[in-house]
Amino acid sequence: MKFVVAGMLWFFGITQAVAETQQDIQLEIESAKRSVLEISNELKEIETELVRPNSTKASLYVAINGGNFFKPMSIEVTGNGFEPLNYVYTELELKALKLGAVQPLGTVDVAPGAHWVRIVIRGQDEREQVRDLVYEGAFKKGHRHQKLLLTIADKVEQRSAFATLKAW
Repeated sequence: MKFVVAGMLWFFGITQAVAETQQDIQLEIESAKRSVLEISNELKEIETELVRPNSTKASLYVAINGGNFFKPMSIEVTGNGFEPLNYVYTELELKALKLGAVQPLGTVDVAPGAHWVRIVIRGQDEREQVRDLVYEGAFKKGHRHQKLLLTIADKVEQRSAFATLKAW
């Protein structure tokens, strides 16, 4: 009987040691996974910086000045040398823009130099008719991160709106 009890205690001791070892191994695996993910994120940041440095970035921001004669619903930005940007607005975002918020629309990669851009802002006029507000023009990209502000402003005397784009 002593041998049976001693054998059982020995067996359970080994089982407990194996279980603790498995828990340790599991913790080490989880730690290794976290380390690999951290390294992967750091490598992505380094790759982005090498492939697309700040000298190739241009960011577009949107603001509304007035907002009584035009309510934007969506924006489409196209131009030479960069991927198109598209955005659809929610009522809450429009409310924030009318209160003076400035919305970051997106960042594109463009080489330094002059770039043509076409911005179509689809929305509703004061009579709730759908119309397009179009801005076409050029901007000059320098060797630093370029920030551009698209402003949708009221033209009170004509009861309409217009769009401007300027370096910010």
